[in-house]
Formats: sequence, structure tokens, C-alpha cells
Amino acid sequence: MTATSQTDALRVRLDLGAGITELTRVLVECCEKVERERLTAIVLELGEGSPAWPGAADVHAVNKWERALRRFERLDAVTAVTASGESGGPALEVLMVADIRVGTPGLRLGLPMGTGGFWPGMVLHRLSNRIGVSRTRQLVMVRAGQGVLTMTEACDLGLVDEITDNTDTWITTLLAGRPSGTEPRLLRSLVLDASSTSFEEALGTHLAACDRAVRAAATTSAA
Repeated sequence: MTATSQTDALRVRLDLGAGITELTRVLVECCEKVERERLTAIVLELGEGSPAWPGAADVHAVNKWERALRRFERLDAVTAVTASGESGGPALEVLMVADIRVGTPGLRLGLPMGTGGFWPGMVLHRLSNRIGVSRTRQLVMVRAGQGVLTMTEACDLGLVDEITDNTDTWITTLLAGRPSGTEPRLLRSLVLDASSTSFEEALGTHLAACDRAVRAAATTSAA
């Protein structure tokens, strides 16, 4: 892991060839740092690497990895992931837990493939929620046979949000343009719950969030 801090943000470069145990340790350390220092943004930069995924790991190691991803996914900070070059192994799993996903024009996104085909981890659940059931089925039943997606294919499927040939400039712009006073975990939760919650059920939660925002604005104005 290579980490740098920028005011209240953290940038970390992940070695995708490090193996599931090491990647889990690094991701947990990142989450701990964000929580401890109350950082408002974290950017994971995926290095190249296409190991067999998850390798020789047992289900206990997989469980720890899934819990680390879930912790990252629920951080009270804006989360972003950039991918470039030959990104394989866990790359897609990490992309799916980020708020913002960016790739470079030369990206070749390796799909997480186990010995029995597409890796049946929680990445399937996240894919269904983020890109829809139809696209997910196309990806795991058809596209998985080719093993690797080009940048264009990844965009078409909705696996990345933006393309840039200068990730450093993009990251700098992102960190400088973050709105102050937002609650990423709350807003993210409201968005994610929308597809599985009726309007009537969601109304109370949204009103509570609005009340919280109004009170915070009043406190700021009075200060």
C-alpha cells in the first residue's frame, strides 16, 4: 500500500497482486484511518495485477474480505476508485463498493473468475443493484467467457462512470470540489434503499434526514 494525505482526504494505491489476506489488511487499515481521523474522502488507485481470484483462500479469508469491502462501502466519506492498465482479480469487487468509479482509456478490466466460472461472491449482489439484473446476467453468463473487458465495454455495462487519461488531475479536481457539510453515509443509504423500499416506507426516513439538514443549517447560520 502507498498512502498519501491531502488535507482531509486519503489516497491509497492498492497492489492487486498482493493476495486476498494482504488486501483485506490494507483495506481495513484504510477504513480505520478514515474513521479515526474523520476524513471526508478516500481514493483507491488500483495498480495492475491479474491474480487468480481469490486464489487458494478459504471461506474464512473470503468472509473477512467481504466484511472489509462492506466497511469501506459504508464509510462516512466520499469514496472513489480509479483503475488503469491490466486490472484484474479483485478490481471489479473494489469498483462496485465505490461512490465514483473512474478508468483510463487503456483499461483492461479482468473479471473475477474462480475455478467454476464467475466468482459467486457479494460482487453479484452489488452488480445487480448498480447496473441492473439484465446487464449482470449478460456479464456473468456471456461476457465472463472472454475474461477481460475493454474500457469501452466496461463503460457500456456501467462498471465505470468516467474515462480520463489524467487520473491525478481528476483526483485533485474531485477533492477540491467536494461540498462541505454533507453526510455521505446517510445520502448513500437513502439512494441504495430506494430500489427496495416503497415511497410510503421511505418517506419517514427522508423527512428525518431533511429535518437533520434543516437543523444543521440553522446551527451554522446562528454561529
